[in-house]
Amino acid sequence: MKNLILGYKRGKNKWQCLQKALENCDVVTEDFDKIEGPYDRIYTVAESLLPLQAKLEKKWGLNNLSEKAADILSDKAKMDAWCGIIGLQNLIPFSVIPTNPGQLDRFKESPFIIKPIIGSGSKPGGLNYISFKNKKEFLLSIGDTKFFTDNEKGWEDSEFNNRINQYMAQEQLPTKAEMWGPYYYVNESGILKNLLWVKGKVAYNQIDEYRYETKSTEWMSFKEQDVPTDIKQLANNFFERLVASLHLRNMFFSGPDFYKWDNNIKMIDCNPRIGQGLQQMDGVHNNTMIPQILNDEPYSFNKQILWKISNLKPGKIKSVKDVSHLKEYWVKTNNDRLRPGETILEYTHITSERVPRISFLITGTNESDMYKTYQTVNDQLQSCIEYY
Repeated sequence: MKNLILGYKRGKNKWQCLQKALENCDVVTEDFDKIEGPYDRIYTVAESLLPLQAKLEKKWGLNNLSEKAADILSDKAKMDAWCGIIGLQNLIPFSVIPTNPGQLDRFKESPFIIKPIIGSGSKPGGLNYISFKNKKEFLLSIGDTKFFTDNEKGWEDSEFNNRINQYMAQEQLPTKAEMWGPYYYVNESGILKNLLWVKGKVAYNQIDEYRYETKSTEWMSFKEQDVPTDIKQLANNFFERLVASLHLRNMFFSGPDFYKWDNNIKMIDCNPRIGQGLQQMDGVHNNTMIPQILNDEPYSFNKQILWKISNLKPGKIKSVKDVSHLKEYWVKTNNDRLRPGETILEYTHITSERVPRISFLITGTNESDMYKTYQTVNDQLQSCIEYY
């Protein structure tokens, strides 16, 4: 079987584990119009490339992803609408693609977040994944811009295969909520498997007078029996309806994230691709899990994982001692900005690629022990930093 992986160069962490798991596999990250093929199976690790997968599948006579399904899965607004069509509207936060101020009246007294409808991940810059306490503060923040007219037209987004992008305003879910995220896979026979569960924590960062952001600062994997029953039932129901209604095959899913607070449960951001948690779990088990999943073989994991952002004292760095003894705990996506002259911000989860941002990946079998290990490693890193 000849396999094709579609992705971007910047997302190497998203496709490298798949590449290791597949035999006779090509990875294409640019010049997508020059793909020759044919291939027997396609895996896409960036939602904005799903329409390309559907186009190639139609050309080569494959039936894992239709053009209709690709359009829905790669557009947050269309995905929300589809959930309503298949009977899941009660799980979807209110959202709108605003083209005039009146469409934001729902948020006169309530917070909302601005998201691009195409693409995943918190790409820094502009309004991407920025939150506001209400409509008034949003309007004050954008000032006399052409936001609404520009948003009605949309823009050609070079970051996501030149897809036409727009901003959506979505109901902000509370940071106090429990956040559970599942990982699923549907095989060539349409059989669903729950692969992994993680539980996350979200932090709040006030950016300026009007803007703030909410970002995940940690998540930990959990055994399925430790996940709330209502969350598991809702996740299974969601994926059964989604897969059946769109006739999906041979596809990984990361999320959606289920937020549970008081008597409410809502979900956001279903990513139709392999996700970071599964990549990391596969890595700590010597890259054995994903091949077994793809081959419909039994698999198990005897370690849990804790991904957590470092908690370092803010300040300007004067010097950094050797930290090589801590590298075994660092995640692959850490940047290299922990060096003299750089400034550690108060909020290490802030959406910026221009500041030191270090996360740890801790493995173990006991939740308490994993947090203790994290604290030890974080303290050791802090002791290596001297400030002005």
